[in-house]
Amino acid sequence: MERVNRARRVWFLTRLVASALWAANLAHAEPGAARVVAQSGAGTWLTSNRDHVAISRELPTNAAGASEGEAVRLVFVGFASAPRQVRISTRRSGGQLLDTLSEPKLTLATCPPGSSSGSCWATPALRLTPDRLDREYTVARERSLEAELGGELQVESEQQALGAWRVGAPHSPAFAGLDRLSLKLRVRVLRLAPGGEPSIAGDAGSALLLARREVLAASQIWAQCGIDLQGPAGVEVQVVDPPPIQLLAVGCESGLPASGGMLSLRVAGRRLRVATHAGEAPRVVAERLARAVRALGLSARLSPNPRVSSGVSGAIDVLVRGAHGESSALASDADPRVPLSTDATLGICLGEVDLGNGLSHFVETDAAAGTLEERALIKAFDDGDPSTIELFIVPSFDQSGRIGESFIDDDGASIQNTIIIDRAALRAGPRSYALAHELGHILLDLPGHPDDYGVDQSSSLMDSDASDASAFGPRRLSLEDCERALRESGPSARIPLLSAWPLPAATSVR
Repeated sequence: MERVNRARRVWFLTRLVASALWAANLAHAEPGAARVVAQSGAGTWLTSNRDHVAISRELPTNAAGASEGEAVRLVFVGFASAPRQVRISTRRSGGQLLDTLSEPKLTLATCPPGSSSGSCWATPALRLTPDRLDREYTVARERSLEAELGGELQVESEQQALGAWRVGAPHSPAFAGLDRLSLKLRVRVLRLAPGGEPSIAGDAGSALLLARREVLAASQIWAQCGIDLQGPAGVEVQVVDPPPIQLLAVGCESGLPASGGMLSLRVAGRRLRVATHAGEAPRVVAERLARAVRALGLSARLSPNPRVSSGVSGAIDVLVRGAHGESSALASDADPRVPLSTDATLGICLGEVDLGNGLSHFVETDAAAGTLEERALIKAFDDGDPSTIELFIVPSFDQSGRIGESFIDDDGASIQNTIIIDRAALRAGPRSYALAHELGHILLDLPGHPDDYGVDQSSSLMDSDASDASAFGPRRLSLEDCERALRESGPSARIPLLSAWPLPAATSVR
């Protein structure tokens, strides 16, 4: 708490010094020079060379309320009469025109501190929206512009550029010194079967396009917190086959110790038999099995799983790959009369990914470990980098009502920072923002939903049951949400999922 208070004091002192310097610079500006300055909803004056503007997080209203801290009022200074042909526009990060507000309503206003005598005119409090849906809401349309994180707000009068500000992170002590944040996201669109159609669309090219659009929609929502899901290098998206059977779970879901017996299976076409002995824990047997696999010139990676509610201990997964990481299929012994395990208490289960009947998903009893099919899918594509968020798009889940799920960074979890959504999630679109919502569980380190134990807020992105495609649907992130994401997943977190990404300088104005 003391560190937080210290950060707040430093931030406020920094803003105080910046405001003083701003006033000093303005006092020495050329008298009568036409220019525009910006004032945030909190009353802070923003300079284009040191400050940025931010995306609105508030519900659209006819006039800016006291809580609309990111709204920005533009004040025109140095004009003998009301400025004419005023044009306010936003640009994408690449410079392309995004949105325009022409001839906004101007009213006489108090001039900024340090300005020369004369009259000043100001716009209403303008709100920068993350997408068109928010921008077009009727009551706030006249003071809204769609903006892009990393893009720019530009102001001109009579075709003369007067000022420009980059679009960045929220204005709060927690974000002091941070322009914006990025994360590493890998997207895998699963085919229904090897060589078959992708889970979404009818061909790979269309599937890649739809997946990128879904990431863009989620990125626009998280722009409220200054977070870009695509990052400097862009998001990585691939269409992939479901993995072959290459994972087996020693102990299955029961996790009982061995009674003694024999494990029998084929690995890359070769027979493998491993003995078990009474009293051995699943981990001991899994390690012996892994050594036998490696003796065949293959690789075997062990990963323990949390105990499910009905188990004695967690299963131990063994992922078998070729010596160079390539797939190496597992199967039961060629003789159908020979079981995978003759041990009465310790079995082994093959992890098969069969998307034809929907992906088997976790429920409350096995949420910490995930189902065997989920583990077989996710661990097959694991890149070993805990700071990367993995996204899998599958055709469907095996039970109706589920369109997305996430695995957060719990202690002891064998699956972390992973999201799975299905094509129904893409079809739901702004009714639920499934990808953005599931990402919230990870970034906020939030296993549940706020409305499960508090007041229902249907406009909150993290609401559990809202379904509304309007501007009042589940799409809002509060400042507290943004600060929590920074605290739990930011550059100073135990596993930093978010990296600082500086903004380029705003367009210079003569």
